[in-house]
Amino acid sequence: MTPFDTALRVQRREVDSVKVSISETITTITTITHQTEAHEIRMREERALAATVPIASDAWTQRMKAERARLDHQAQLAQIRLTHLRGKAVEAYGTMRAIEGAADRFKDEAERIAATAEQAQIDDIAAAKLIRARKAAERNA
Repeated sequence: MTPFDTALRVQRREVDSVKVSISETITTITTITHQTEAHEIRMREERALAATVPIASDAWTQRMKAERARLDHQAQLAQIRLTHLRGKAVEAYGTMRAIEGAADRFKDEAERIAATAEQAQIDDIAAAKLIRARKAAERNA
């Protein structure tokens, strides 16, 4: 456990949230693209039919152009949102990686401190044994 764990969990949730938002936006773009393609097919079919039957189709043409403009506008907004979300994802991921790095450094430092303390204890025990061995040798001499 490090002091960075909470921040790391929050940042991971943020990255996951951005991933979901990107996925939803891509789905929206795909849907709009399919709608645009269907609209184009319908316009071609209707134009072909209108050419065979002499009827006024100005209102229909205006409605179709308005629909196409609406679809284009929605696609543009979705692309702008996707670009924004991708930038946000890069930032969130970078922050998450920085926090992970800080947490790793904290763990490494804690392990180094523990290893240093353990080595100091071993050195103290070895020094105490050496002193006892010298005193025992002095008494026997």
